[in-house]
Amino acid sequence: MVTIVRLRQFPAVALLGLLASLAAHAASYGGSHEAGGAYHTALELLAVVGVGAFVVSLAALAWLAVRRRADGSVLAASLRPLVPPVAALALSASLWFAAIESLEPDHFWHASLIVVALFLIAASVLINLAGRALVRAIAAIAVAIARAPFARRPVCYRRRFASCSSARRTLFVYRRFARPPPSPMLLPL
Repeated sequence: MVTIVRLRQFPAVALLGLLASLAAHAASYGGSHEAGGAYHTALELLAVVGVGAFVVSLAALAWLAVRRRADGSVLAASLRPLVPPVAALALSASLWFAAIESLEPDHFWHASLIVVALFLIAASVLINLAGRALVRAIAAIAVAIARAPFARRPVCYRRRFASCSSARRTLFVYRRFARPPPSPMLLPL
């Protein structure tokens, strides 16, 4: 059995496919109507959250793997399989597009099926390229942070200044009267 996507890539394929579908819908219909009808805001929010989760998971995996890799290109090469392939993105985007169109009320199709398919493939290719660039950037940032030299806090010695003899003498003068003077009531009459 041949699969075009691994199980660990499935969430990224599903959510980035939604992003590609929304981009293709906007490109093919040109803003004449909203994708998904009443569910448009929820679909956009799901796409934004999916992209954010993809970026955060890539950053976390890069940070965990940065100590075991030689440099940024090796780290990026090890993270590159997490970016979904174009075929999986195009398939996911077409499934999302069909689901979105089934949610919408009946409307006039002024975009042909070939144009929609071309926009879906173009959006999938662009998202794949953006994902690869993102992996390279995150790997470079993680390596730059991890390789930064650790600068210890410099030790600051306080220099004691020689005190004046008059100030020292004043302290001793006040120490003489540490106890209160005798009370006149205790004196014999």
